[in-house]
Amino acid sequence: MKRYKILHITDLHFRHNGRLFYSTGKKLNNGLILNGHNVLNVSDRDLTSQRKNIFDIGSKKYLLDKINTNIENFRPDMILLGHVDRLDYEGFIKLKEKYNSIKFAQWFLDPLNTEGPDYEKNKNRFFLKYQFCDANFVTTSVKELDFANRKKTFFIPNPIDPSIDIYRNFLSDKKIDMFIAISHGQHRGILKRDFIDDRVKVIEKMTKKIEYNIFGYKNNPVWGQEFFDELKKCSMAINLSRGKPIKYYSSDRISSLLGNGLLTFIHQDYHYQDFFSNDEIVTYKNINNLNKKLLFFKKNKKLLKKIAAKGYKKSHKIFSNKLISSYIVSKTMDIKFINNQKWMNE
Repeated sequence: MKRYKILHITDLHFRHNGRLFYSTGKKLNNGLILNGHNVLNVSDRDLTSQRKNIFDIGSKKYLLDKINTNIENFRPDMILLGHVDRLDYEGFIKLKEKYNSIKFAQWFLDPLNTEGPDYEKNKNRFFLKYQFCDANFVTTSVKELDFANRKKTFFIPNPIDPSIDIYRNFLSDKKIDMFIAISHGQHRGILKRDFIDDRVKVIEKMTKKIEYNIFGYKNNPVWGQEFFDELKKCSMAINLSRGKPIKYYSSDRISSLLGNGLLTFIHQDYHYQDFFSNDEIVTYKNINNLNKKLLFFKKNKKLLKKIAAKGYKKSHKIFSNKLISSYIVSKTMDIKFINNQKWMNE
């Protein structure tokens, strides 16, 4: 593949002091570099958080000026946007008109499910940039979105980064059976007060006959290296996302679970069985079915490790940050992409 100059505008969380070093933006950034592209970063939320001005609400003008200066100095072939909610319609119009020879793309991680959290808000955030982008990438099956043109909107899974997802939990016996980590305050670092999280309903109905390592339920979430330290203690994990299941959507937590070699459970309505066989991942249809499978694998450690190992190997292959970033560039720059994975046909 031809090597490009790419301006990647996304939140790199410098202000969080390493707490989110495993963010999707970081993983995609690493993938772009591994593929040989020249990548320049603008961390939009870090910039705007450092600049408070009553005459520039949200520091939108400041951010736009910074982006313009970086474009003029760097002269990118492509601008990749990761959420970038601090720019408004007028800002994007100015960028697109001024730099109409540059390809624009966005990746968007948040749920776009009519029966999920913040649907209208997330749809509007996605659609604002969608209007200006040559290609758009979402973590929900595009077939489920009636507002997106499938000629310029593509599904991507949450990326796994081999430099971040380094653990192989299947190689040894673990003290704790099940790892569960939920959160709804990533940028704040603590749970929101009086917030109702529907994932708690699942957790409370799970069998009490196995041992759990739970965070974000009756206690605060774990972040940074502590997240991985707690994950390392467990042999299994369940991938819980907010809202009713929609095809292929998952929070980015799934890349940490599969990518670090835990036996991963996910509801069958997410259709991850399209990507993984039943000897690579465990799907369940309801809480009773889930509990039966949890108890089965607690008693069958050898089979647990075998499936977890296969899931690890498969996920590192088909959800690789290098592969996904290459796919993003290919679709945006309209060049042929040879590696044809199942998820690329959605």
